[in-house]
Amino acid sequence: MSPGRFPARLLSSGFLWNYRSEGWPAARLERVLAIGRAFLTVSGLISIYIDPTEPARLAELTYAVLFAYALYSLIVLAFVHRATRLALRDGEILHSIDILWTAALTFISNGVGSPFFLFFIFVVLAAAYRWGFRGTVVTGAVVVGLVAIQSLVATLGPWRGLFFIVADDLNRTIMRVAYLLLTAFLVGYLGEEEKALRAESMAMAEAGRQPRVDLGLGGSVTAVSRELLRIFDAQVVHFVIQDFETRRTMLWRVEPPDPGTVRGKALHVELDPSQQATWLFDDPGRAWHGWKKGENAALAVRLAEPGVWPLQRTTANLPEALADARPFTTVTVSNMGMAEEWRGRVYLFDAANADNLERSLHFLEALTEHIAPALTNVFLLRRLRSRAGAVERARVARELHDGAIQALFGIEMKIEALRRRTTLSTTQMNAELGEVQQLLQSEVLALRELMQALRPIELETSDQLPDVLASLVERFRRDTGVSARFVYDGGPISLPAPTALELARIVQEALVNVRKHSRARNVLVRLTNTDQKCTLVIEDDGQGFEFEGRLSARELEKRRVGPAIIKERARIVGAQLAVDSAPGLGARLELTLDAGVHA
Repeated sequence: MSPGRFPARLLSSGFLWNYRSEGWPAARLERVLAIGRAFLTVSGLISIYIDPTEPARLAELTYAVLFAYALYSLIVLAFVHRATRLALRDGEILHSIDILWTAALTFISNGVGSPFFLFFIFVVLAAAYRWGFRGTVVTGAVVVGLVAIQSLVATLGPWRGLFFIVADDLNRTIMRVAYLLLTAFLVGYLGEEEKALRAESMAMAEAGRQPRVDLGLGGSVTAVSRELLRIFDAQVVHFVIQDFETRRTMLWRVEPPDPGTVRGKALHVELDPSQQATWLFDDPGRAWHGWKKGENAALAVRLAEPGVWPLQRTTANLPEALADARPFTTVTVSNMGMAEEWRGRVYLFDAANADNLERSLHFLEALTEHIAPALTNVFLLRRLRSRAGAVERARVARELHDGAIQALFGIEMKIEALRRRTTLSTTQMNAELGEVQQLLQSEVLALRELMQALRPIELETSDQLPDVLASLVERFRRDTGVSARFVYDGGPISLPAPTALELARIVQEALVNVRKHSRARNVLVRLTNTDQKCTLVIEDDGQGFEFEGRLSARELEKRRVGPAIIKERARIVGAQLAVDSAPGLGARLELTLDAGVHA
């Protein structure tokens, strides 16, 4: 007689079942219901004690059963509040016991005319709270069956004189049972809707967590596609993204995992212009579902429009290349993107979880709108890193051209001039060769710095950052002879590893600038870490920049001054950059990451 006899999935809708089953923990559900059960039984006990007219029959027995139920409720309340984990089966057992307690109370206290018939409402509400519509309807049917058995026993048994006579109150019995069934349908529907909305919220939150900076664009798109496979149980997902700046279009194809494997196959290709037109053809709208009308490429389409719940009917013709790409019966499509930056389209072929097409299609539209900003962040960061890499390569080329190549060309000319001058004394020759040696030493140091900048920094976790910075500063002091110190204040650092690596690169770039441009005699690198922020300061007593005072990153960009590479790297990690300069006296660079960035 317990809903627990039915498979749990049969008690709820199939759409987003994974997220419904991963909703509130059973312990939390049972704590809420335990409070309600205890309040109902204790208040019921107090009410009949105050009311001298109730119970009308078998008062002592009714008091005993109700007192026992109240005591049971308090014991359950204490138990579930102390329990760290409960299983779904525990809720089914408690639900069955509640039905039996309520049936016993109503049976000994005037049946459907009993004031304790209200307790059946609590049982129905508990079913809606636990399982939704189907579980509530099953509970209602079980309660009606119990009422029928009670009526039959009370009418035909030898003790009929002690209990109510159903024949005399047949109309009241029928009406109360009807009200109970109507209540079960109503609260079951409301409970089902609440669970569906909560499952949608959980699915959106989980999908929104898939795009991550450390995964990159390809990894983020693949993770989102796998989440869509899980939600809609599709045969395959195709995810297309077009970059408006580079005019490149990429296609990711993700399949469900085979039995015995954890992840399905993922394929990533770049589309040529003709393939772009195939996958990004002019489709009917933002989100739509289509199925084949025949052997041709025409589709009957249901279209979801923003703000309009009923789906609109239309037709669409798939490009032949797309229709022939794989055999399918249905295709569900959603568009997303960011104006003037990128656009994307998701194809779900033969999605199984579409039992409520309106709901699932509107949900897909909302889901893609929810994940679009997260993908945009990854997309733009990828572009920033690409630009930073281009700037770095340009800087290396410029360093080689303006530094090593020019210096070697000058040394070649000087040696050629010395070769032609045959009348030089030994002292003059030594002086000239000393100048050549100095030039070579200077260029060897510059090339060594360039090689250090290109060499990967061994930094796996952020707690290695102080040691890495200390090593960079010590190497700079040893190679250049400039007095350089590193100071670290604070506790363990909890920066993401890519952010810590960027900070190390910033220090490396700053030290190169000090050697080449500042003519400084002293350099201080200070790293400070607190619970609120992480601060990196690099200061020297050299020539300073061409401005005087303190400028923020925005002001530096506006005036087009300051170290370009450091500004770009600071923007990538989300650090606040400020530069203090006193021409002829020195400069100070300060980068700050607040807790929201480096937590």
